[in-house]
Amino acid sequence: MNTARLAARAIATTASMVIAASTAPAAAAVQLVEPGDRIETATNACTLGWVYIGADKHTYAVTAGHCATTPGETVTDKHSGAIGTFLQTRVDPPGIGGADYALIDFGVRTLPVPFVANQPVTANNHTEPRPGQKVCRDGISTGTVCGEVTRSYGQHQYITVGMTPTIGGDSGGPVWTTDTDGGDIRVIGIWLGGRTTIAGGNFGRFAGLSDALAVIGTPPITAQ
Repeated sequence: MNTARLAARAIATTASMVIAASTAPAAAAVQLVEPGDRIETATNACTLGWVYIGADKHTYAVTAGHCATTPGETVTDKHSGAIGTFLQTRVDPPGIGGADYALIDFGVRTLPVPFVANQPVTANNHTEPRPGQKVCRDGISTGTVCGEVTRSYGQHQYITVGMTPTIGGDSGGPVWTTDTDGGDIRVIGIWLGGRTTIAGGNFGRFAGLSDALAVIGTPPITAQ
């Protein structure tokens, strides 16, 4: 078992003990929610992009809006079994580089795991993507791949090059960059998809996470 999972399990065990001490003896164990997890609705499968604890102590998660365009839809984290509800969705018309975000509420008996691809994440500091920046993404279909931001696209999106083609299910996954000192990584985007050009090249698209947190009206963020 890797270090990230060991740390996550230790956090969950401590939280479970606290909850059990203050509630009924049969209280359910705390479930973990992590960027890169597979999530499923009744009709779709996607990847979680960012998770955090709100001021109300609920665990919230951000993914792509087109993963579920109807607020109130139920979603399951297939890694932990945590069940959430889509609170907000925003999907602008295609082809304009618009918003494509969704917010999920996983409730109070869950905990966010501050790791992406088994690396610790710098919390609550989501810088704007910039051309030439080296980035990686994680998705349930293609795993972790890396490339480069080549340009902005519309008001909310960015274009990448150098990554392998994306596959259905990768939508919503985290896009990140590594701190200049080689330390923790910073999640800066939510993956949306990509395609191969006629010339044989492949480009991808992601939406900025800082824009997502502003557009979908997330609850106040507290320290993780």
